[in-house]
Amino acid sequence: MKTRSEYEIRDMVRRLISERIDEVSLDDSVSLLEGSSLDSLGVVELLVAIEEEFSISIDVVTVDLESLLSINGLTHHLSILMDQSNGG
Repeated sequence: MKTRSEYEIRDMVRRLISERIDEVSLDDSVSLLEGSSLDSLGVVELLVAIEEEFSISIDVVTVDLESLLSINGLTHHLSILMDQSNGG
């Protein structure tokens, strides 16, 4: 699996989110549910798209879902998962 920088991951996450939400906040720490059209089904669809894009599996049972509801949280979690899958 190709190693990606945190900036690359953030850009990819922003792209996937912008495909599902009309206006993405410039503040990456803001919850994706605040002031957007994203609902619970949209969150599930987003997580599935992220899993496919990054070829990883997000275990929603063991992860704090609140941490996945912002661009910062998603980027951080994906960085950790990708490091683990790369043996890092």
